[in-house]
Amino acid sequence: MANLTREDLINKAKLMSQSIAIIYSPMELNEYLVEIISNDSEQFVRHGDELSHFKSVEEAISKAIKLGAEEFFLCADNTYDECSSSSTAQHFDYIPIHSKYKH
Repeated sequence: MANLTREDLINKAKLMSQSIAIIYSPMELNEYLVEIISNDSEQFVRHGDELSHFKSVEEAISKAIKLGAEEFFLCADNTYDECSSSSTAQHFDYIPIHSKYKH
């Protein structure tokens, strides 16, 4: 399977008319942020004016499920960059993940 890009996920959400959650983990925070991509929008989960921070991947997925997400991807720094396996490597990898709470 080819590495997905964020653009691939946006196109998939539009084509399939479904919501996709991308879960980010900024290294300095030790917490997770959630972006919901649907066929008509791309928005980070917020609490008021601030980004919502989640303490675990499961907590982030649980919130994404409540907001209608059907698929989940963890955004990770591209591990292939260190090995120089691809001259056109993207900066991030989007890894499909699943929740034990998903219907």
